[in-house]
Amino acid sequence: MVVSDQLIARRIVSFISVVLVTSLLASSSYGFNAKKKFKRKCSSCHTIGGGDLVGPDLKGITSRRSEQWLIKFIQSSADLIASGDEDAIAIFKQYNEMAMPDQKFTDQEVKYLLQFIDGAQADAGASAQTIKSADSASETEVTKGKDLFLGNIRLAKGGPQCISCHAAGDVGTLGGGGLGPDLTKIYSKMGDAGISGALTNISFPTMVGPYKGKELTKDEVFQLKAFFASVDKQGLDENKNYALKFAFLGAIGFLVLLGIFHLLWGNRRTKTRRPKF
Repeated sequence: MVVSDQLIARRIVSFISVVLVTSLLASSSYGFNAKKKFKRKCSSCHTIGGGDLVGPDLKGITSRRSEQWLIKFIQSSADLIASGDEDAIAIFKQYNEMAMPDQKFTDQEVKYLLQFIDGAQADAGASAQTIKSADSASETEVTKGKDLFLGNIRLAKGGPQCISCHAAGDVGTLGGGGLGPDLTKIYSKMGDAGISGALTNISFPTMVGPYKGKELTKDEVFQLKAFFASVDKQGLDENKNYALKFAFLGAIGFLVLLGIFHLLWGNRRTKTRRPKF
């Protein structure tokens, strides 16, 4: 009976071990939450059945493209475009040459994401048809958007001001920061729904950290969008904006150098002390 009890005990321990190992393997395999990843990484630019935003509506995407092609495009659309892939180039041109940021997903994680897209309901992303258009914005809302961009009005949740990294038209004393792209024509490039999606679910790599837990409110998204639409309609050429900013900064730098030279050499001797013979 003792031997039998020990054998039974060993079998129970073995069974429990198998269950634990299987559970761990299952959790590691399915620990990738595709729904959360889609919302955080994809929903700013894509919907599933809600219409195009910055990029295409992903409803039925797996029936239009092969799995291997989608894996390559999602991981690095830039590499696929550079390789000369005709489909990737066509999408790039169709959507105003707005390159999709590289996504650090493994092949298996992309497959989980595609499975989620296949089975998701049409409301998995923001609907392009239900977004309030910037055309309906009042002058007050446009002005508030400008003040938010400049930092004259602080964002409700404490996010950084836009002008610290971006320029937009001719606003700002120095024309704005240069860390991020110029946003003068961003409204026409991304479209009304695209701007709303990008500002609502910020997923651009350089912006994720600074805005984590500091998301824009619905009103702030609309006001900023209205400001970008207004700047875009003014028709200021981005290249001209860069040239003006460069010339202005050059002039300021020249004046600063003159001031430094004056401080250093303004009181220098103008006559020699050597005795005359």
